[in-house]
Formats: sequence, structure tokens, C-alpha cells
Amino acid sequence: MHYGTVSDALEAMVSLVILKDDGTDETLDFIVDTGLSEEMVLPQPVIDRLGLSPDDRIPIMTGDGRGQFVGTYHARVLWHGRPQGIHVASMGREFLIGMALFRGSNVNIDAVPGGSVTITELSAAP
Repeated sequence: MHYGTVSDALEAMVSLVILKDDGTDETLDFIVDTGLSEEMVLPQPVIDRLGLSPDDRIPIMTGDGRGQFVGTYHARVLWHGRPQGIHVASMGREFLIGMALFRGSNVNIDAVPGGSVTITELSAAP
């Protein structure tokens, strides 16, 4: 289970542990973005600092309707108490987690400043 809070700007925020290849980890705060189909988005300087392995370039459609290609990287996070490999898209300046990461989870957001964010694993994930 993952917990977070809703900011004064009504952004649902969750902290996630990124597992680095050197055996260390780093905890980062992410905005929950239900309009994002990818698993995670990070700025390139953060991807470089974490030492993530490059994967591919994928086409994406931005929120304003523009299409572009972005680089993707391999990462490992602690998700529902277990290490899980995910793909990270390099773009923008925000730290975002999207719907692909939430597959098999229930996401509950109390959409008021200071409200709770709870992400629980479904017992019978599709």
C-alpha cells in the first residue's frame, strides 16, 4: 500500500522508492497523473543522476495535443512492497506517475487540500 497527500493546489502526491543499480535507493515525490498513460515521467537530469539504463524512443502525445518522440529508460521501484521494473519517459520538469503503473491497483484520492492518497493492490488483478 502506498500513501500520500493532496497539495494545496489539489495535486495528489505520492513518494516512491527508486532502487539504484549500485544497491542504494532514493525516495522521490511524484504527482499522480491519471491522464498519463506511461508508468513514470522524470526530467532528464534526474534520470542521469539515478543512472537509469536507456531503453528506446517512443512517440507520445502531450496534453496540449503535440506529438513528439521521447527517450525511455529502465528503472526499478518498490511497488506494493516488492521491487518492480518499470519504464520511465524523459520529458518536462515534473515527476509524474501514470496509469500504467497503477494497473492492478485501486487509487483513492480525497480531493481536498491535505486529503489522503491511498494506492492498494487489488487481490485479483486483471
